[in-house]
Parts: sequence; structure tokens; C-alpha cells
Amino acid sequence: MRPNRLIELRRSNQTIINGWLTIPSPLTAELMAHEDFDSLLVDMQHGLIGFDTAVSMLQAISTTNTVPLIRVQWNDPGLLMRALDAGAYGVICPMISTRQQAEAFVSACRYPPLGSRSYGPARALIYGGDDYVQQANDTVLTIALIETKEAIENLEEIASVEGLSGLYVGPSDLSFSLGLAKRADFDDPRLIAATDHVLEVAAKYNLLTGVQAGNVENAIRQAARGFNMVTPLTDITVLQMRSRELVAQTRNGVKA
Repeated sequence: MRPNRLIELRRSNQTIINGWLTIPSPLTAELMAHEDFDSLLVDMQHGLIGFDTAVSMLQAISTTNTVPLIRVQWNDPGLLMRALDAGAYGVICPMISTRQQAEAFVSACRYPPLGSRSYGPARALIYGGDDYVQQANDTVLTIALIETKEAIENLEEIASVEGLSGLYVGPSDLSFSLGLAKRADFDDPRLIAATDHVLEVAAKYNLLTGVQAGNVENAIRQAARGFNMVTPLTDITVLQMRSRELVAQTRNGVKA
């Protein structure tokens, strides 16, 4: 089976730089995949992406060594299994707040006897290889999105679920849940304390840690704190920021 480079990067203590895709475009996915990201996540929860387009985006990413990931819409076995059958090498599942939810998530992603995933790896066999089914349980990543106060309170129980690969912090929803005045303010001591707890528990259970950093500077900062995977940007923010910058430069040049 094709190795999962993210597992190899973590074993060698290298920070995983992840990109986030929200625009429903195989061309955008292909373009970003050729820009040296370690992984790219196809966001089917808050992105504008349907399943057919997601499959095409996974195919586009597969023209490179970038690892394809999907964030599913919800903790639903059908959605999880379908994402993996399409060839995602890892899934991030939103709103995991209890051990029971984590167990259901992991079970849907693992073949028996470790879980309840049913057979049908349509494209996964093409991307992963003929021995996909035999190796998938050890290769595909299951990452719980930690984004509620309840999840922080239940973190030990969540992290101890067998077959869980990692914990990924969603700072915006976590800020809402903690009642913080500002969203995703990584200078807020309460958000720092919550994310410190994620790092401590993940280290105890040998889990990958990820975070939605929001920008390059914060991604570097969170990597220094110990997060294994950092997401500095999304496709739409790059387009917005770069377009704004280039228009301003052109406008200023024309005025001059």
C-alpha cells in the first residue's frame, strides 16, 4: 500500500504543513498540491464542495506526493466510509466532544475486527494499492476535531479511544464554546490553557496534534509550541489576500 507520508513526517519530528480547500475546483486543488504542501484537506463541512467534486479534487491532488485529506460534514458512518472509499488518506471529523462520539467515528473508519467499516474501497484501491484493505487500518488517519468546551473536559476519554490517530483544534468554535470575547485569539490565556491541555493529553496517548492557525505567523508559533500539523491558510484566503495586495499595488502605481 502507498505509505502515508504524514505518519512518516511525524515519526521524524517534522512539522506537517497542511493546506485547506474550500473552493469546489479540481484545478485549484491541483495547483495547491503542486505548491509543496505536505497535505491538503478537502473541506466538505464548511467548504462549498459536493461529493462528486471532492472525488475530482482528490484525483487532482494525487498528481503529486501531497497527502489527500477530507473533513466530512458530520460524524456519520456513511459520510466517513464514502470519504475513505474515495481515496482520502485521513479524515477529520467535526464536533467530537465525548468518548462515545470518538468511538463511533473510529469504528466507521476501521475495518473489522477493529471497527465496522464495510468493504467497498472503489477509488481507494487505485490510489492506495491492491493491498489497501489489509493495510488501511494502519495507514489511514482518524483525526478528531476538538472544538467545544465539552471536548476539552472529556479529552482524556476521547484520546484513549483505540484507533484514534490525532486531535485537531478548531479555535473558532472552541472560542465560541468557551465564551471568549474574540474568536481564535491565541493570546487569550483561556485558549492557551485549552490548547496546552490538548498538547499534554495527545503526548500522553501518542496522538498527532493539529491546529487551524489562520496565518503564517501563528502557524510558526503553534509549531513551536508542539503542534505536529499546522494549517496556515485556505485557498479562499490566499485568493482574497493576494488579490487585495495586487490590486492595491496596481492602484498605487497608476496614481503615481
